[in-house]
Amino acid sequence: MKNSFYILIFFPFLMMGQSNSTDSKASKTVAIERQFSKPVVLAYQNQAINTIKDFYNYINLYKETEHSSALETEIDKSIGALFLNSKITLKNIFNETDESLSLDEFLTQCKEQHVSILVSYFEENNTISDTFFTFQYKINTTINNKTTTYTINQKVYFFPSEKQFGTQTKNVWQLKLGEF
Repeated sequence: MKNSFYILIFFPFLMMGQSNSTDSKASKTVAIERQFSKPVVLAYQNQAINTIKDFYNYINLYKETEHSSALETEIDKSIGALFLNSKITLKNIFNETDESLSLDEFLTQCKEQHVSILVSYFEENNTISDTFFTFQYKINTTINNKTTTYTINQKVYFFPSEKQFGTQTKNVWQLKLGEF
């Protein structure tokens, strides 16, 4: 009887404690706009745009390698570091099909066909989500002296991660390219 009495009295407090712990977990995935001031969000958006441009600049470097496998390997590593993961698929700019290419297939085609890609325009109205930005932009691709314009929608993920600086560990925010 005494145990039943304790359960009846402390059960509501136990449930409130549970809901508070759930609330604290939900608050860890705070929206970008609530985590940072508007100027800081704009700065991260600009940095995300520069990351996208860096990707295409690396692609354009393949033409300069003159089939130097060491340089191509370094470019591949640099491009891989820009992406959230290597399983990302990209728009197939080499064939008129709607079929996407894996990142590795895309890079192989870029090397073989000496593609040139120029980012020409970013839309003003980009989407800000809890963990990513979505950008719409245009690219001009030149393959075999034929230039084609494509409209690309791309996510750039924005998330905290722990980095070690000597003996100290700090939370830093990273930008990684995502789905096209």
